[in-house]
Amino acid sequence: MELDFAPLSTADFPLLYEWLRQPHVARWWTPVPDNENAVVAKYGPSVRGDDPTRLYLIRADTVPIGLIQCYRHADEPDWDRAVGIPDAAGIDYLIGSPAHLGRGLGSAAIGQFTARVFQLYPDISVVVAVPQQDNRGSCRALEKAGFTAVRTGELHTGDPSDEGMSVIYSCAR
Repeated sequence: MELDFAPLSTADFPLLYEWLRQPHVARWWTPVPDNENAVVAKYGPSVRGDDPTRLYLIRADTVPIGLIQCYRHADEPDWDRAVGIPDAAGIDYLIGSPAHLGRGLGSAAIGQFTARVFQLYPDISVVVAVPQQDNRGSCRALEKAGFTAVRTGELHTGDPSDEGMSVIYSCAR
């Protein structure tokens, strides 16, 4: 399967809403949106360019299967302090389509997208991802994509979605 990344648009919000409510996603991407307006409120600023986070659909043979996003840690000071890795950009991702789980597409997307992140942000030296420790699928996908676990611990960001033990993974330029 050929993977590519298309910028997320407002037309994609109903699909994103559906994905965020899938049990395999909802467990890790909290809070789960109650309605599509919650998706618009959270992701609309990035789509409009009011927030520096860049959002993309992951597509397999042009079919949307997930979401991946990137951001400079410096643009998110609380997150930057909590993670503590200088000159970093972060990524977050999900495979929303249940039919595309367990096929290696997550790790392939992470690997390909990481190269794009280094191009988008020439000033960074490392790409970081921080899944929950219990999210073994995400941890394995990062390891298969060439990321290395740096440390495990609780991040103190004030964001309830960051509660619990996390693993900080990095991939250097």
